[in-house]
Amino acid sequence: MLIVANGKADHVFSDCTNSAVEFLEHAESDGVVVLDNSWHIFEEYENYCSFKGQPGVGDHFFLHLHRRQADPRHVQKVDITPDGYGSYEEIPDGLRAFDPSDQKFVATVIADERKSVIVNCTDSDWREAARALEQNQIVVMEICGD
Repeated sequence: MLIVANGKADHVFSDCTNSAVEFLEHAESDGVVVLDNSWHIFEEYENYCSFKGQPGVGDHFFLHLHRRQADPRHVQKVDITPDGYGSYEEIPDGLRAFDPSDQKFVATVIADERKSVIVNCTDSDWREAARALEQNQIVVMEICGD
């Protein structure tokens, strides 16, 4: 989503970019983002965003998360446990085949007792695994439609 909000996803329509920007602006002002204490999610964001907080909205949101990571009004942290095999102990058997690079997000939702949701813009893996995710009570909000 941060890449889309930065306008660096050439394969998306402007409506999707606008939705990503609106969502991040809302999340920054009114939301609580759940991240893992081991920094796996934040490190992935770091690969695509600037600590300068610019030039894009995704960069700005990334900087917001970094600055507010100790403020529970903005960021909540949970523990997730790598299993030594490229996944996490929190991942149920029905989701072991799910994209390994996205399992950190699933593990984080499970560690949050499934109170949080995953927000997706363009990653088709989430749609393809919708049934397995739903069977495991993982909610994925698709903000860019099909």
